Amino acid sequence: MNVEHTAEPDGVISEDDLAILRRLDVLYGGATKVAIKKLSKNDRSWAWPVAESHQAGVYVPQEFRGSFFPSDEELPARIDKPHILQTSIRTRWPGFRDAVANMQYRRFTNKASEAHFTVPPKDAFAYVGPASFLLLAKKNDSEGVFFDCLVVDSDSDAYGAVERQFEVLPSFLAGVFDAPSLDSVPENIADELDTLIAEFVAAVRKGELPQLIGQYRRIPDGASITDLAQTKWLSADNTRTFNPFQLNCPGDDLRELTTEIEFKIYRSHELRFRAAQALEIIFRDGLAPTTEQIVQRVIRHFIPLYKVMLDASQQRKTRVGAGFESHIRKMLQAGQIPYAEQAVVSTRRPDFVLPNRPLYIAKSSDAMVLAAKTTLRERWKQVPMEQRNCTVFLATMDEKVTLSAVKEMANLQITLVVPEAFKAKGTVIEYAKEPNVLTFKQFFREEIASRRKPRWVDLGAW
Repeated sequence: MNVEHTAEPDGVISEDDLAILRRLDVLYGGATKVAIKKLSKNDRSWAWPVAESHQAGVYVPQEFRGSFFPSDEELPARIDKPHILQTSIRTRWPGFRDAVANMQYRRFTNKASEAHFTVPPKDAFAYVGPASFLLLAKKNDSEGVFFDCLVVDSDSDAYGAVERQFEVLPSFLAGVFDAPSLDSVPENIADELDTLIAEFVAAVRKGELPQLIGQYRRIPDGASITDLAQTKWLSADNTRTFNPFQLNCPGDDLRELTTEIEFKIYRSHELRFRAAQALEIIFRDGLAPTTEQIVQRVIRHFIPLYKVMLDASQQRKTRVGAGFESHIRKMLQAGQIPYAEQAVVSTRRPDFVLPNRPLYIAKSSDAMVLAAKTTLRERWKQVPMEQRNCTVFLATMDEKVTLSAVKEMANLQITLVVPEAFKAKGTVIEYAKEPNVLTFKQFFREEIASRRKPRWVDLGAW
């Protein structure tokens, strides 16, 4: 079940997304804990108009049990089926079931670790995309514990707000968090924020704010951040190498490098840079403003402050994409794989052409294109234009691609190349079993080393 979404222009939040953001604020209010799960196909497909699962609800991950939902020891066994432990859970689904009503939490002890949360409102799950979030907020009323529940579509701008609020990385599957408050920050960056606050406060008191703002008014260039990420990744284990033929999971390594290590380095610099930009607007003369001046400057300078935040969002997306290409380039070089980068031919400029530009220009079937896009949405439709009688491979880290889009890519002879985790047992990836989806390990070892290299050697291209 796939629903087409109309993308809003960059920086524009739709009314639907605004409604979800308001519901998130309500969900967090009064909560003691918030549990988040990235939904798998089975968690959603039971609710489709033509159901593809008999699960009738959501699989409950281990992370929720005991710390959030009752532990096995707290659950009563059913008299008719003692292997099923079961209890009622009071829930509310704003926009679907506004009144608190009972759902069932079932633990199937005869099926290893299986547990289900049934039966939520179908409409909450039927039309959301792959890898959407389910949020459950634990609250109390006069009758005891209940849960406010919300599904956030992976195609929504509100999805990114959840990621940022809880600092969850792309590899995240499930977790339980403290409920956020107006001034709360994710635990993993709290110390960094406290240090930065102390630094800026001290600079104001000493009259040295302009100097500190000047120090942080520049983010290191992308190449420097990429080099630092690669050095950090290598130094974590002296057996590591960028040679893709020697890596057990080169795609997972690419994902870690791009979305975890490099992103954390970039975010640390970005935090200082954006704080400096905002404080420069508020503290225009380097002196501590009065309360009245703060109010005036925030309101009068709303547009530049908004532009700072918008630029931050856009630059993050650009930075992640550039890092992905850089790490792929490093693996091609370490594996001594011949390639040409950004080979301009007519109106085409593929990210990577293998083994060289002349074969690509000659429209040889021995050439191949490797495009790299961290996220796809509609952008993958640009890739077929790079075909010149050769195979096109599209490297991505996007887990939100719909099955129908992947099948459409297959019809256009595009093969996806993804991290190994995307095809591992228990993955939330909806397209994992499609024949035009390879892992990076398969791509490097089977497609290049086994299939292509002998021919390229014969041609003198390797």
